[in-house]
Amino acid sequence: MSIKLKKLMEEFTLDENPKVDRFQVTEAVRNYARVGKQLRVNSNIMEAAKQLAEMADNAQNHVLSETSDWFDAVSVKRNMKELKGLTGQFKKTAVEANATNQRLSALYEDMGNILNRYYDIDEALDPVGDEDPDVDNDGDTDDSDAYLKKRRDAVSKAVGK
Repeated sequence: MSIKLKKLMEEFTLDENPKVDRFQVTEAVRNYARVGKQLRVNSNIMEAAKQLAEMADNAQNHVLSETSDWFDAVSVKRNMKELKGLTGQFKKTAVEANATNQRLSALYEDMGNILNRYYDIDEALDPVGDEDPDVDNDGDTDDSDAYLKKRRDAVSKAVGK
């Protein structure tokens, strides 16, 4: 076989089992829950869009009520019309981003279910001193969080004795 043909064959030969550092893979999978926390943080974009729309409306009403000169009123109306247009664009983009975030969250959960079959995935922990009320890190605050908090407090008290 010629050298060129041999090199060509080597390029196209697929390595069925690529070499992977096992430690890096297990550590990356353990940190899987931290990625999910980032998805949940970005889910408040719709609330921000609502607040900005309300803020723009209130600003428009206030500025127009404070304008006494007709020339200033024309400039203010033009600026407020532009502000209203920007607010509308922001709301539209927020709706699109929210839909994308929901799809990302669903894909994230599906990936986690498959990875959880083969690896232990650690829960994302809150930084010390910066804990939130969602003790079990499931995205909501409910009775299970209250139960876990009471249980942890009882265990801490027992260990202290």
